[in-house]
Amino acid sequence: MVVRAVRDHAALGQGIANLTAVLVRPAFLSGWQFVSALILGLILAGTYGAADRRHDAGRIFFGVTLAALFSLYALGWREPLGSALAQFVATVLSFGPALVISRQITDQLIRRLTPRVAPSRLVLVSDPDCEWLEPAVLKAGYASRHSPLVVVGKVSVSRHSLGSEHRSLDELESLIEGEKADTVLVSGPLSDAQFASVVDTALVSGCRLLTASRTTRVAGVEPRTIWTDGYSLVELTAPSLKASQLAVKRFLDIVAASAAILLLSPLLVAIAAAVWLDSPGPVLFGQSRMGARGRLFRCYKFRSMRADAEQVLRADPNLYAAYVSNHFKLPEHQDPRLTRVGRWLRRTSLDELPQLFNVLEGQMSLVGPRPVVPEELDHYGGRAPLLLSLKPGITGTWAVNGRSEVGYPVRADMELEYVRSWSLWRDIGIMAWTVPAVMRTRGAH
Repeated sequence: MVVRAVRDHAALGQGIANLTAVLVRPAFLSGWQFVSALILGLILAGTYGAADRRHDAGRIFFGVTLAALFSLYALGWREPLGSALAQFVATVLSFGPALVISRQITDQLIRRLTPRVAPSRLVLVSDPDCEWLEPAVLKAGYASRHSPLVVVGKVSVSRHSLGSEHRSLDELESLIEGEKADTVLVSGPLSDAQFASVVDTALVSGCRLLTASRTTRVAGVEPRTIWTDGYSLVELTAPSLKASQLAVKRFLDIVAASAAILLLSPLLVAIAAAVWLDSPGPVLFGQSRMGARGRLFRCYKFRSMRADAEQVLRADPNLYAAYVSNHFKLPEHQDPRLTRVGRWLRRTSLDELPQLFNVLEGQMSLVGPRPVVPEELDHYGGRAPLLLSLKPGITGTWAVNGRSEVGYPVRADMELEYVRSWSLWRDIGIMAWTVPAVMRTRGAH
């Protein structure tokens, strides 16, 4: 509405109206295409997520950028490049701040119009040594903008933990009365007798009774209650690796990889020629990596090292020790095996392009955990089978969040979290983040 007022009705004068008409064409904002593209871009950027994601300016601008690319892509073929770029920049710089400001204003209005609800005054019944809740929640007086709970007292079921901070289970009723608590939260292992005592006390005191299961401390799962034949059960994980979803993932892999190879074929030929002219040896390099279900396969890359790289590495004990201690990589400036073209390929991640053929062969996917060498499975311990339950990917969570700058065990946590919460929508989001991550060249070596 604002753009139309300025452009079509000359609200700020004819000069500004003419400039606006050049930057934002009438046909561009008149149809439903941009609205649809904007909603899709904001979804892919994660701006409809919980908590502060809605207000994250970076996510909002990324969503607007995607929407502008979707909507203005055709202009790059019909109009001069300068005109298309000007409209792209104008769209991002106008809609980005407008969305950030509008969301802030909307939330402020909702807060003013919605009656405030006082947080629940909570007594925590737990074993102080348990880790079923986040440590912050265990602090007396805890409260946050997202939590309706305030801890006003603590009861310990372990006698050796009694003291000024924790009261005994026998004192629960008096503690509730003294602190005017309205909620009791059980977080930790209790015997049947202890739990029955807490239930009775909560009922007598008129308190709401909550329980926190140990599942809240299991990484990567979102428990939910289900009912089966009248019994309440807690579902930790739903079967995410469904055959139908994996079939769709495989179909998208084949289509996207085939299209990428076709479109990038001139670039692939040019890189192959550059590698061949730069140093003697084969154009492609294949390293043995772990695939789905632990099957080994040859992971293809454009050769970025000397043909005798393995001999150079093994011949120098100090170099090999540094290689192992640095998670089976060497910093670029310390790696004597890299060629001139190879250093450039590593920085731009173009050495990974031959893995598109691994995708076509069914050994890899476009998105997934990065393929590891067998020695790296030690970092995953007993969780290695979970890592190997999905095909490795050309890109993934670790690949778009720093790559080589993020070492173990953080890398293992990232990859396992992706496998636990895998979905097709998440794959699309990671693909959208891959191009900006590659452009930043962070951790690319």
